[in-house]
Amino acid sequence: MLNLVTPIQETKAYQSIFAEGEAKGEVKGKAEGKAEGKADSLKRLLARRFGPLPAGAEQRIDRAAVAQLDAWLDGIFDAASLDDLIGGDAG
Repeated sequence: MLNLVTPIQETKAYQSIFAEGEAKGEVKGKAEGKAEGKADSLKRLLARRFGPLPAGAEQRIDRAAVAQLDAWLDGIFDAASLDDLIGGDAG
């Protein structure tokens, strides 16, 4: 007797859905890596400019969106203090 059942992994629909999910995961991973890199750079520059960062400042930076990180990076040379730049519980 012939086995006419095709494994799901070999179907075009499955392969298409899998490829789409894989691509979305890759994009998300790159975005998260970019945000982490910016946050690390910002913390390093702030520590060099203003001294050791308080835990609250580090947490705020780690939770920030990429656009906010960019704004803080752009303003690092104009800020008189850590609190002036990132505000909140910076220190």
